Amino acid sequence: MKVLIVFSSSELGGAERSLSRMAIASQEVDYRLATLYGEGPWCDWICSQGREPLVLGRGRANGGLMLGAFWRLIQHVHSHPVDVIYVCGARAALLLRLLRIFLPSVKLVHGVRWNPDSNSRLDRFFRLVERFMHPLVDAWITNSAIAKQTLVSRCGIPTERVFVIYNGLESLPAGVPPLSERPLEVLTVANLNPRKGHREYLQVVRDVLKAVPDAKFAFVGRDDMNGEVQQAIAEAGLSGHVSCEGFQADVSPWFRRARVFVLPSLWNEGCPTAILEAMSFAIPCVAFAMDGIPELVEDGDHGILLQRGDYSGMTAAIIRMLTDDGKASKLGIRGRKRVHLHFSLENTAALHSVAFNKVLLSSSE
Repeated sequence: MKVLIVFSSSELGGAERSLSRMAIASQEVDYRLATLYGEGPWCDWICSQGREPLVLGRGRANGGLMLGAFWRLIQHVHSHPVDVIYVCGARAALLLRLLRIFLPSVKLVHGVRWNPDSNSRLDRFFRLVERFMHPLVDAWITNSAIAKQTLVSRCGIPTERVFVIYNGLESLPAGVPPLSERPLEVLTVANLNPRKGHREYLQVVRDVLKAVPDAKFAFVGRDDMNGEVQQAIAEAGLSGHVSCEGFQADVSPWFRRARVFVLPSLWNEGCPTAILEAMSFAIPCVAFAMDGIPELVEDGDHGILLQRGDYSGMTAAIIRMLTDDGKASKLGIRGRKRVHLHFSLENTAALHSVAFNKVLLSSSE
């Protein structure tokens, strides 16, 4: 079975990283990895993994989607036939379904990597498109059960055409130091984006420092806000306590140092790979109980989940994780075990193979 995974970005975000790892590790499906943009960090990373990416865009700038990239995609599929196109990105999925007339024998699977349940303009448009145009898609793969629920209940998509497959990690990191031996560092791995809640989270940082003045906070991720977060850090007088590390292809050094992992996202989460990675390093996680996060972290067992917007509760949770080594270590160890048992890359790859086979089988019946 040949599957072409098509990303609508050449950045190295959570979706690009997790699905590419799955494709590289798969033994059952012949995957090809493509981007509709030009060269970018994802392309460089794929090359470092010993694979050659299919670059359909031009240049290195990630501007708007170009029709030329879709035409090159169609030409590539005609010269290198595939059974399934697995596309990630709402706009890319919309255009591909409109161009299916040129690919009559190829099945189209839409990867939905977030819960499209918010009232944002993008999510409202997404739900409208899916409601009226879902017959042009053969199947959907979500990485959270809550996202499937949204597709079924709010978009009218038949439940049997939506598969839930969580992200997975290849293996547990070895030589992980005990939490008590790590510095008082609180880690957030997420691109600097309004929906990730970095600016709002700074009030929590300020309050935590009143109780734990030696604490340090690290933000790792691409800056999509043109320096707004860094400016807010400086204006709050937190420059000596909060560092913005930018995009990092390898985040493991930060995970090895972190005592607590915090994801302050406000909406649109599916199955954050960063949370799974933190749990694999035996780090207790603190986040809001929204979208797909409660499907990964059970409150009180692997971390602490708060109601969205409960910043005083988040402050208290971080302080406790920094000062109660026994409790923090217990949550971290349980989280690491949970990742090992339920979120392996091998299982993710196997479930994708099953889903694609069902899609191909249903079309032949």
